[in-house]
Amino acid sequence: MITPSEKQTLRANLEKYEGKINHMYLDSRGFVTVGVGHLIVNVAEAQKIAFKGASNLPASGAEIKADYDAVKKQPANRVASFYKRFTSLTLPDVEINRLTDKHIMTFNGELKRIYSDFENFPSEVRLALFDLIFNLGMTELNNNWPNFNAAIQAKDWQAAADESSRAAPISAERNRYVKALLETAAKNSKAQAVTP
Repeated sequence: MITPSEKQTLRANLEKYEGKINHMYLDSRGFVTVGVGHLIVNVAEAQKIAFKGASNLPASGAEIKADYDAVKKQPANRVASFYKRFTSLTLPDVEINRLTDKHIMTFNGELKRIYSDFENFPSEVRLALFDLIFNLGMTELNNNWPNFNAAIQAKDWQAAADESSRAAPISAERNRYVKALLETAAKNSKAQAVTP
């Protein structure tokens, strides 16, 4: 299970790399998104989210649909703030945090399914894997990263670090962050091996 400290670190870094946006916007692939990278697959899913309208009142289904449809028509791959002018609703911090926590718990379960020993991995490795699965999704991470996964299963953290880079639009900074986490685990592992 993810520790409170890991959850705090994870949330801070997800907000840093994904952003924390309180209105609907399009992500780099053109999907309607809100909060900390929360994908909204359709209007019905958007209407399950506690958006607020004018005077901080709960948004109606029609208002949510209007925002969703307006954002969906815009060009993709712009900065999130570009989409603000096409929306009238906002998502309170408490709801953004609830959605993020829900993702973290879902990904925790998925990572345990991919890596049977996940809960015994060093904290740095778990944080790196959370960042990867948040961005890639379970299917992509499980099926399309064979060298990385082989290194993780072998607990060869340095080899995993060498295989951890994601393609654009993931920033070089975010890739360095994940690689550094895995390299720290490798150094700590090596240090523990030589300690009598």
